[in-house]
Amino acid sequence: MNRVKIKEWLKKPTVIRITFLIAVQALLALLFDVFGLGAGSIGTFTFLEYASRTDPAEVFAKAGAFIILLYPPLLSSDGGIGILVSRLGTGLHLGSIKPKILKNTKQYYTLISATLTLGAFNGLWIGVISYIINLIIQGANRIPNPLPFIVIPILTLTFASLISSQIASFMAFFMFKRKLNPDIWVYPTMSTVNNVLSTLLYAAMISMLKPANWYNESGFNSITRGTYFAFIPAFLYLVFISVLVGIKVKNKDYRKILKQAVPVQTVTLTINSLTGGILSKADVALKNISGLFLVYPALIDTLGDEVTIIANTTSTNLALGTLKPNLSAIKDKDLWTNLIGVGLAGFVLHLFYGIFGSIFAGDFQHIGLVLGISLAINFIGFLVVQSIAFLLIIFAFKRGLDPDNLAVPVIAALSNLVSSTLLFLLTLPLIT
Repeated sequence: MNRVKIKEWLKKPTVIRITFLIAVQALLALLFDVFGLGAGSIGTFTFLEYASRTDPAEVFAKAGAFIILLYPPLLSSDGGIGILVSRLGTGLHLGSIKPKILKNTKQYYTLISATLTLGAFNGLWIGVISYIINLIIQGANRIPNPLPFIVIPILTLTFASLISSQIASFMAFFMFKRKLNPDIWVYPTMSTVNNVLSTLLYAAMISMLKPANWYNESGFNSITRGTYFAFIPAFLYLVFISVLVGIKVKNKDYRKILKQAVPVQTVTLTINSLTGGILSKADVALKNISGLFLVYPALIDTLGDEVTIIANTTSTNLALGTLKPNLSAIKDKDLWTNLIGVGLAGFVLHLFYGIFGSIFAGDFQHIGLVLGISLAINFIGFLVVQSIAFLLIIFAFKRGLDPDNLAVPVIAALSNLVSSTLLFLLTLPLIT
C-alpha cells in the first residue's frame, strides 16, 4: 500500500469512524484492567511490605526472591479461562453454546470440565518448573522441600479457576444477549478478575505459610506446619480432577481440547516460570521503585488483553469465513482498524498506569521513570506479541487446529515474558 493509497484510506470517514468506535469500545473493555493496579497494590503491600517488616536486606533477599519467583507464572496462568472465553465467544456466534448457565449444551459443560482440568494441570506444572528453577538459581537460599511448590500453585489456581469460570460464563452470556461482542468485552475483564483473584489468593497463602520464617542464620531451615495442613485440600482437589478425567476421557471434544491445549500450556507455563526467574533477579529494582511493582500486573494484563481482543475477533472471523486463512489477511481493512483502535486504547491506559501507579504507591520521585518504562513496554510488546499471535492463528487454522486453544495461552505467556524481560532490561542500569 503506497503513500497515496494510505492517505485515501485515512480520509474515508467510515474507516476513521469505525477505528474510533473500536478504540472507544476497546478502551471501555480494557478499562477494567485499571483494577490490575489493585492487584499490584495487594502485591506491593503483601510481598514488599511483608518482606520488609524485620530486616529488609536479609528477609527480602531470601523470602522476597522466592515470592517473586512464583508471582509471574501464577499471575499469567489463567487456569484455562482464556480458552474458556475464546471458545465461548466462538460457540455463541456459531450457536453450539446457549447463552445460559443452566440447561446448556453438552459442549458447554465439556468446556467447563476441560477448563477445571487445565487449571489443575497449570498448578502442577508451575510447581514443578518453579521448584527446579529455585534449585538452580537461588543458591544458598534455595528451598529443598518441594511441598510449597505443590501447595501454593494448586490452591491459588484452583480457587481462581473455579470462581473465574462461572464469572466468565455469566459475562459472556450477558454480553451476547445484549448484542455486544463477547470476544471484545469478556477476556479483558476476566484476565483482570483472574489477576486480582490470583494475587489475593497468593497473598493469603504467603500470609498463612510465612516463607520468611523458613530461614535462619544458616539459610533454609524448615517449612511451617501450616504448609503440611494446606497439602490436604490440594491433594483432595487433585483426586477430584482425577475422577473428572476418568469420567470425561471418552468425550471427543474434551480430549480434543486437552490434546491441543496441554502441549501449548506446557510450553507457555514453562516460559512463565522462567519469567519468574528473570524477574526475581530484578527484585532490588522492584523493591526500590515500588511504582514498578504496583503497575506490573496491569502492564502484562493490558498487553495480553490488547492482543487477545484482536486474536479472538480474528479467530471468530476465520471460523465464520469472513477472513482468509493466509498471511495476506494482514492487509485486511477490518484487521487494521482493530489494530489501530485497540493500540490507541492501550496507549491511553499506559499513560494512566505510568502516572497514577507511582502516585498510588507513594513513589513520586520515579513518576517519569515508571511512565517511560510503561509506554516502552506497551509499544514494543504490542508489536512483538501481536506479530507472533497473528502468525500462530493463521498457522493453526490452516492446519485444522482450533486457534482458541492455542492463541490465548501463548499470548498470555508472551505478554508475561516480553513485559518482564523488558522491565528487567530497562531497570538493569538501576541494579548494576
